[in-house]
Amino acid sequence: MKLVTFQTLEALKELLNTGYLECNEKYININKASSTYSWILKKMNERIPNTDNIKYPLWAWVKFKNGICPPKHKGEPVDGFEVKITFNKPNEEVFITDFRRYSFLLNNMYIPNNLKEKENFANELKENNITKEELKAFVRPDKYKTHRTDKLFLETCKKIENSFDRCITSDSDVLQGCVWRINLSEIEKIEILNDKNYTYGSFNYIRSNGKRFNWINDFYKKLI
Repeated sequence: MKLVTFQTLEALKELLNTGYLECNEKYININKASSTYSWILKKMNERIPNTDNIKYPLWAWVKFKNGICPPKHKGEPVDGFEVKITFNKPNEEVFITDFRRYSFLLNNMYIPNNLKEKENFANELKENNITKEELKAFVRPDKYKTHRTDKLFLETCKKIENSFDRCITSDSDVLQGCVWRINLSEIEKIEILNDKNYTYGSFNYIRSNGKRFNWINDFYKKLI
């Protein structure tokens, strides 16, 4: 399987010096990603062999529409995206998730299978007086100092978490992957991204209307 990851020049040096690259914990905002990362790590360890007991994964693009990763576009470069690395991995060593559905994890929102499920869960939240803001607070300690802890709320969060397995799929045209390690022998191409007029490897940029692309709404539009 061919994948693309965007890394720092420092990461590239480590790859060339050691012959492999693993995730450096210092680049992870643990407070921001704690809940989501805990879920990813649990599911990835269940499915992908981790013989070296690596703590955190490396992220890569698996598919973006008709390519592997988003095309470059005019704009400010993403901080830390200094090198584009194209590499190959056996399928069984890649933990694949749908990029659209992953937005639900980041916001602690229920992933429905169809429009009826979407409507039913929206009604359930309304009946129980649970807001989207309260749900997000549960998974974003970097932005919210407290969150609800009542039984009804926690039961709802558990129901939402149970829907997250629907994120683990290859049934999408926008896919991301996690790997424990990238070996130098698996590298197909290394590109230094030194053009400061372009954004590489990201679709999550602010558009001319001042907003970012809404992956959750994009997913809803595909439901029947």
